[in-house]
Amino acid sequence: MATVASILTAIDNIIRRVNEVKVCQDHLKLITISLTRLRRGLNDLVTPLDESHSQEDLAQILKAIDEVVTGCSENENYLNGMTYRDLESVLLRLHFRLAQHEANITDDYEIRVQILSNACQEQQLLLQGSYDETMRQRLEAIEQSTKKNIIEQLHVLREKYLKTIESYLHTCIELHKSENPAGLTGDIIAKVIHNSYQISYKERMTLEHKWRSCKLPLTRTFIQLKPDKSTSFERNESRQLLMEHEGNMLNSTHSKKESSKRIWEQLMSTPYMMSMVAKNRSPKEDNATVENIIRSKRWIVILGDPGSGKTSFARWLVHHLAQTLLLNGPDSTEYGPLRIPIMIRIGEFAEILKEQPSITLFDYIGKHKWMGKSIVDDSLISSDNISCALQDYIKQGQA
Repeated sequence: MATVASILTAIDNIIRRVNEVKVCQDHLKLITISLTRLRRGLNDLVTPLDESHSQEDLAQILKAIDEVVTGCSENENYLNGMTYRDLESVLLRLHFRLAQHEANITDDYEIRVQILSNACQEQQLLLQGSYDETMRQRLEAIEQSTKKNIIEQLHVLREKYLKTIESYLHTCIELHKSENPAGLTGDIIAKVIHNSYQISYKERMTLEHKWRSCKLPLTRTFIQLKPDKSTSFERNESRQLLMEHEGNMLNSTHSKKESSKRIWEQLMSTPYMMSMVAKNRSPKEDNATVENIIRSKRWIVILGDPGSGKTSFARWLVHHLAQTLLLNGPDSTEYGPLRIPIMIRIGEFAEILKEQPSITLFDYIGKHKWMGKSIVDDSLISSDNISCALQDYIKQGQA
């Protein structure tokens, strides 16, 4: 017949030997914690256990746990015909049986409920953690496989369109290596210099002339991105509100000026979306890095005031990727896997649409220009050739 002393001895032996087991360690850790609490409860026990039932039942549970520990300690692959999932299920049931015995040695009903509730919560956390780890491993395997396929596809496309793509990348580097200083015309610079240094009229004219060809190299980017935290519901409501305003203005008997005034008055009295308030209050730590956003998002839209650096950043990124690809650099950078950069000015596409209303953006790729300049500086390469190459890169997910 099992006694409290023999039960405590069995608990001590299991706790001492459980670290030798290399399988189901998280499940056995739960059991160890439960055994430790149970041992403490038995040591503090005032009223003896019901010898006819509780002690024998607890002894059987400890015997089952000891058999698992012994079998797995001697041979990690020894599961007595069970799968790992079966073993995990058995350990969870044994853990809950221990929690039931821990609850039974107290007379406080609330403590009993708390013990059983904690046991359920611990098992749920363990199962969730196990599921998350399994998903992480699967996603990591998929990511590695995808990355390998991307690298292979990139090399195949590079060999297929070698001369065309190299010419295109060279042109990308030339087109996007520098930027004209926006808003700083030659006469403004000459005037500032004249006021500071009293230069002659001839020097002033020379400075204005040279400034026209002055360009700043795009060697770095200084923009800081903040993710838009507005929900789809908020965006839809804002869009609906705007459409209602437009409809009311068209159907209103008031003049256009009066309708516009009423719209502005209503907008001024309308509270901001909660996400906008949260965005303005968010600490600097919430600002996502440019590298992380581009690396983790397949599509992004960058919004900002005129002159805030949106286009300059995009041009710098095109230059950076083209240079890395042309030098046969690593297969990825801090911005993620390498892809062929394609930059299109919407204004130039809009002009083409006026002449060819049926043309699609996809068809336009390869025939596009940058500020009126060709994207391939090689008379032997036609726009059809570069279109075919770039469109193939897009179809293969490499652009």
